Amino acid sequence: MPPEVPKTRGRDLNHVAWLYDPVIEGLSFGRERRFRDKTLEHMAFSPTDRILDVGCGTGTLTLQIARRLEAPGEAVGVDAAPKMIAIAAAKARRTGVPAHFAAGVAEALDFPDASFDLVVNSMFTHHIDTELKIRAFAEMYRVLRPGGRLVTADIDRPTTWWGWLMGWGGRVLLVQKELEDNLRGLLPGLMAKAGFVEVKRVDHVHGLVSFFTARRPEDP
Repeated sequence: MPPEVPKTRGRDLNHVAWLYDPVIEGLSFGRERRFRDKTLEHMAFSPTDRILDVGCGTGTLTLQIARRLEAPGEAVGVDAAPKMIAIAAAKARRTGVPAHFAAGVAEALDFPDASFDLVVNSMFTHHIDTELKIRAFAEMYRVLRPGGRLVTADIDRPTTWWGWLMGWGGRVLLVQKELEDNLRGLLPGLMAKAGFVEVKRVDHVHGLVSFFTARRPEDP
């Protein structure tokens, strides 16, 4: 029997997985690629790092990470949407890029303690409520080695009228309460609550999306 697919009460994009790449990649006029490039820049990882991409979707960022690694480095992507993972795995097979993908939920990551050098999540946290954000950041902390780094790229407190309109308009039109933590600028505090230190907002684009870096402290 196939393994049981993990479930989350957070939002997932399983129902639109088949549309995700054509819409996001095809209709973003290059902005999605530039956003990934900026995420990779802020990750600043070593080629031999073991890296986890939480909420990886169809795996585009994970594959870009994997292309920049060499043994014993490894890129692993997890997402709660099995159809997203199926697409990601097919892309890895088709391109020959040695990334690994698995269905999984951020609030209960199926990896041992201290097993990654870096954890990244990109445009993921606004899909889950406050409690799940707290649990997800705690899990990211757990699977990072002492001294390991976290990179979060997501919706944040708007800084322009256009960002405000897009952010709060999306909250109303999509009936997505999960956006509120992000729009109120609460992500840094939630990362700190999980134990992360040196939580920094290192970049901000489109008046709405921020890049954060943080670190799990070294053991005493």
